[in-house]
Amino acid sequence: MGEIAVVIIAVVVIISAGFLIPVLIEFRKTMKRLNEFLYTTGKELPPAIDELKQTLENLRKIAGDLQSVTGGIREISNVLTDTARNVRSVSGIISRVGTETNAVMAGLKTGVKTAIGVFLKNLLRKGG
Repeated sequence: MGEIAVVIIAVVVIISAGFLIPVLIEFRKTMKRLNEFLYTTGKELPPAIDELKQTLENLRKIAGDLQSVTGGIREISNVLTDTARNVRSVSGIISRVGTETNAVMAGLKTGVKTAIGVFLKNLLRKGG
């Protein structure tokens, strides 16, 4: 019985080795591919990181430029607002001056008309 057990164990070991050898070969291939991937990644990653840093610097510069432009636009907007306010003030003053001028002109017209009427009336009454 001892010999049969040894034979069975030997057969099991041989069958297991038959299954394990392809698995170990695939594992070895996988490890080789993994090492190649890590090597390639190790070579390509630093330039990609440097390019990413450069891109971030450029984005910071663009953001700074946008802030400058936005500040300029704010200043222009404030100037335009002040200019519009001044134009409204001048327009109001001109309107008031026009109204007052019209009133003065109407008063003068009426005064001159009345004066001429009185003058002619006195002239005709006294006979020259």
